[in-house]
Amino acid sequence: MNIGIDARLLERKITGIGRILTMLLKELPKIDKKNKYFLFSYEKLTFDENGFFTNISTVKSIGSQKFFAPFWINFILPKYLKKNKIDLFFSINQIIPLIRIKGIKYVFSLNDVIYKVNNSFHPFIYRKYLQVFTYFSIKSSDLILTISEYSKQDILKYYKVDENKVKVVYPAADNEFCPLNLPENEKNEIRKTLGLPEHVVLYLGMIENRKNILGILRIADEINTYNKNIKFLLAGKIGYGGDKLLAEIMKRENVIYLNGVDDQLLKKLYNIASVFLFPSFYEGFGFPPLEAMQSGLPVLVANNTSLIEIVGSGGILHDSNDYHAFTEDILKLIEDKEFSMEMRTRGIEKAKEFSIQNNVKEFVDAFNSLE
Repeated sequence: MNIGIDARLLERKITGIGRILTMLLKELPKIDKKNKYFLFSYEKLTFDENGFFTNISTVKSIGSQKFFAPFWINFILPKYLKKNKIDLFFSINQIIPLIRIKGIKYVFSLNDVIYKVNNSFHPFIYRKYLQVFTYFSIKSSDLILTISEYSKQDILKYYKVDENKVKVVYPAADNEFCPLNLPENEKNEIRKTLGLPEHVVLYLGMIENRKNILGILRIADEINTYNKNIKFLLAGKIGYGGDKLLAEIMKRENVIYLNGVDDQLLKKLYNIASVFLFPSFYEGFGFPPLEAMQSGLPVLVANNTSLIEIVGSGGILHDSNDYHAFTEDILKLIEDKEFSMEMRTRGIEKAKEFSIQNNVKEFVDAFNSLE
């Protein structure tokens, strides 16, 4: 088959969904010796993988992405799909052309339906955009891929869709996230640069309402009454409601904020921190806890949504609002080295369940099932 992939995410800074796409494209040449792959983008990509992919650059993005992206996928992309005789088109970014093209199968990833679950997690316009285009994408698609059993059940709950049309394909964390034998002088240099003490509680993710940032701050306040030498490091971009949250972060001396962090530093932070904290209200999957577990960092998460199946026995789970329970376990992990080592081991073992090779093989099997 000629398989087309919406590769526009490669033209931006890589984030969660972009990570899934990047790992998929890196592994496909090793696993699929049968199909031909075409990457569709606005402009020419630098991504190559030894010529395995044919990159089809279309037209440059014009104006706001919120308006141009739907126009591109519905009016520009279809012409290129037909021109290149594509048999199957895959979008990892939730949206596919609303009009069916004869002879082309449509597959898309729907990683969560947060916009249906809680109105406070997205701004009004973006929420309506997702509701409209996701509804029609579900109707137009031949197969829907999602990233956890929880997300699958949410999709079935909020949309009238055949259960057999929704397939779970678990993502994996990049293999570069692993325990590192960092020299003490390198650890101390990073701590000095960022103003970190010996013991750090790390959070990675968007600074937004859905992530329960205020909950993290309440935990930080409680920790501060017991031990003033522990600091919290929150790393991530500002999301919906983030400006107010950032103002609260800045009021605290034991909380440090980093506006994003590159993968090289992130790998080291996972190995320098004492605890990873992620009491989010809703996750379709949750990459940061998986990366932390795989790196050997003890993980504390909320016992809700997909976090239960992704973290499970590999971490410690509490109700999102049980700040005292999180506080107690953070202190125990820092003070009890034996307990901390046990949780490190459990996290590493749990993370082994999520393999990049299995992930890509399941993608290929899903594509071939529509041949």
